[in-house]
Amino acid sequence: MDRTFVMVKPDGVQRGLVGEIVSRFEAKGLKLAGAKLELLPEERVVEQYREHLQKP
Repeated sequence: MDRTFVMVKPDGVQRGLVGEIVSRFEAKGLKLAGAKLELLPEERVVEQYREHLQKP
């Protein structure tokens, strides 16, 4: 089984889009294996996206 990490940005959470995002994944036949609501420190966000910094 493959796993994918999905992070919803703070504005998406504030706008109440988390349920809609999960629903769209489920509509494609994907299953949610787990969920965690966490406010990440800036250092962790930078670490998570380091490989994408130079991409358009």
